[in-house]
Amino acid sequence: MHTENKEVPTHEQITQRTYEIYLENGFHPGNELADWLAAEKELTERLERGDANQSPTNVVQSLRKHATA
Repeated sequence: MHTENKEVPTHEQITQRTYEIYLENGFHPGNELADWLAAEKELTERLERGDANQSPTNVVQSLRKHATA
């Protein structure tokens, strides 16, 4: 059995990004699942691309910087 050892964002990181997406979308309730899946996908893709060899924590910090810029 072959298992791939790949880095994935933590539950806490996905939660934080989900909240940021909620804020970015104007505080509209009812999109919790879609926001969660978008956050998970975004963080995972950034890790897979190796954006500056960032750890999941650095990915979230980088996203925060871009969101406030």
